[in-house]
Amino acid sequence: MATMFDKEWLSGFYTRWNSTPEMTGPLAQAKFNSLIAFGYKNEEHPRIAFRVEDGKIVKASLTHTGDTSAYDWDLRADPGQWEVWRKQPLTIMSLGPAVAQGKIRFKSGDYRAMIRQMQLAKPFLHMFTIL
Repeated sequence: MATMFDKEWLSGFYTRWNSTPEMTGPLAQAKFNSLIAFGYKNEEHPRIAFRVEDGKIVKASLTHTGDTSAYDWDLRADPGQWEVWRKQPLTIMSLGPAVAQGKIRFKSGDYRAMIRQMQLAKPFLHMFTIL
């Protein structure tokens, strides 16, 4: 298993996302376009960033610098927490407590607005199954 947020992991994530209809279908219907980043809570910059256009990842890269305000979504968690979600993905029932307990932090992006839109909420939660 690749180390979270390394080049091998990012390549696999990119492939899994784009080959998963539960991700690409609803996001394409919603005409979802975003610059998304993932990283660790204790770091200033995210570890990875990827551009999604009409529901598919079109570009992905490792990142440790840059303007963090440029991201539409910037999700942060502790390294161990990301690993937990690889084995036991977040669900609609566990998302609220994870946010409330600070296990996941949205440095940018409005998770409350997103979770109310099923075309976005379902793929968001499904994303944790392809980590």
